[in-house]
Amino acid sequence: MDELYRSYLNFLRSMTRGLESLAGLNEKKLAAVQQDDLMGLNELLNQEQAQALNFRGLELTRDKLLPQLGLTGVPLTKVPGRFPPAMQEEAREAVETLLSRYEAYRQIAGKTRTLLEQNLHEVDGIIVQLGGPPAAAPGGPGYGREPEGSAPPPSMKTDFRA
Repeated sequence: MDELYRSYLNFLRSMTRGLESLAGLNEKKLAAVQQDDLMGLNELLNQEQAQALNFRGLELTRDKLLPQLGLTGVPLTKVPGRFPPAMQEEAREAVETLLSRYEAYRQIAGKTRTLLEQNLHEVDGIIVQLGGPPAAAPGGPGYGREPEGSAPPPSMKTDFRA
């Protein structure tokens, strides 16, 4: 059973490292946005997507461990109290570290998001000034809503008899 608790502690440490990595990526994204570096921002977004896949793997690990440890539905802050007495201090430190990294990530991610949104609104304003449609107006790029009962163009029809 101690092995399961050790596995959960390793999971918490992996989450902490992942959040540290995401916070670092967000700091770089913030710098890229401030410098109008779209290529750098794109690369950082790709790295962030790869990190999201890593978190998906961690989620699967968590989903496997929680029922085995009887921790399903237990808030993270209460988890150390469910550990064996010899491991409670280590678990408490792991949880506190994870929560502090999460808070640091949230703060930098919030700053980055705010700056990105401001820049996007600025771009929308420039498009409108140049004569383009407002962002919320219909007729922008992409597919529009087809009128009811309209048929697709002949080039999109399929002859199933062939």
